[in-house]
Amino acid sequence: MKKHLLMVLAFSIIASCVFAAGPSIDLKTASWDSIVAAAKAEGSITFYAWYFPDYFKEAAADFEKKYGIKANVIIGDQTANFNKAIAEKDMQVGTIDAMIVGGQWVKTTTDLNLFYGPIKNILPDADKFAATSWEVQEGVLINGYLAPFHRNQTGFLYNPDRVKDLPQTWNEFVSWINAHPKEFGFCDPSKGGSGQAFVHTAIGALTGGLEKYKGDKEVDPAKVANWNIVWKWFNDNKDKMTITISNNDSIIRLNGGELSMTIAWNDGVKDALSKGNLFKSAKMYIPKMGLPGGGDTVGILKNAPHKAAALVWINFLQSKEQQLKKYKMVGSYPARDDVTIEDNVFDEEELRHNSVPWFPASYKDYMIKEFVKNVLMK
Repeated sequence: MKKHLLMVLAFSIIASCVFAAGPSIDLKTASWDSIVAAAKAEGSITFYAWYFPDYFKEAAADFEKKYGIKANVIIGDQTANFNKAIAEKDMQVGTIDAMIVGGQWVKTTTDLNLFYGPIKNILPDADKFAATSWEVQEGVLINGYLAPFHRNQTGFLYNPDRVKDLPQTWNEFVSWINAHPKEFGFCDPSKGGSGQAFVHTAIGALTGGLEKYKGDKEVDPAKVANWNIVWKWFNDNKDKMTITISNNDSIIRLNGGELSMTIAWNDGVKDALSKGNLFKSAKMYIPKMGLPGGGDTVGILKNAPHKAAALVWINFLQSKEQQLKKYKMVGSYPARDDVTIEDNVFDEEELRHNSVPWFPASYKDYMIKEFVKNVLMK
């Protein structure tokens, strides 16, 4: 009797694991209709994020209404989310189906081979996103394993009453700060990403471009050997610029008239404008020399119990309707190329042609440490 009960229990466990893994179809070759049918059979998805709780609550309700699939959205601490995913990576079936992947986690998760894919050729709207957004995130090759979710972009934010001739090249920018000392400000790069963007741009302009860093998983000492040129430039020009203590502080100082121009994030500017924390005539642009932008992606865990449902969920989040809804609710710029935003703080052509990708996170970390040591502590 005991033996019979043990066999029944074992069979139940095996059956539940097989069911949890979803219908046995090849997701990479199946039709999209077959994937949707498999997703409905799976019945649910568990999704981890650390921001936009109000948006995801509505998105989950919209998703269930459309497909009859329950979306369990877990909003938790970013580090805790990834530590959980990493702790479960060797389990045959994990507890997470899909998750937001922030820039600083791309290298770690890619190195650990955490995600299922590539999913680019599975999702029906993949061609509505820039090819580069499927290829690289934070300078790390993602090769279609992570799906673009939203975009953010840095740009020069300025007072049009005080800045008439917009600098487009690095040399024009240098001439501008020489003519307008202390009127340009940027955030301490150890305190905010807009400051990191400015230092990133200086490195590209002063050391021969950014292309050489693409795909590197670790800092190549030979490629940073001439960064002393950059630190010398900052030290030589310290008295002509203002270093602020945060992304918001840069906007506050521009709003108060201390600065005429700064570098900022598009979503931060939109938020400040909507809340009345920035004068309405403020404008933003991306110069021809380029400024970095990026955005977060969504990945499906390799051991996800509901892979079909996860694919349908990601496709839903990437839809034109949800991309626009997310923008209206939280100011997060759509990742799709076929969505036009009428109140966008950037010109669409500038966004398309002047945005540049970040170099790999390992270089960004190194850049911040070296800037603090060689500029801030001097």
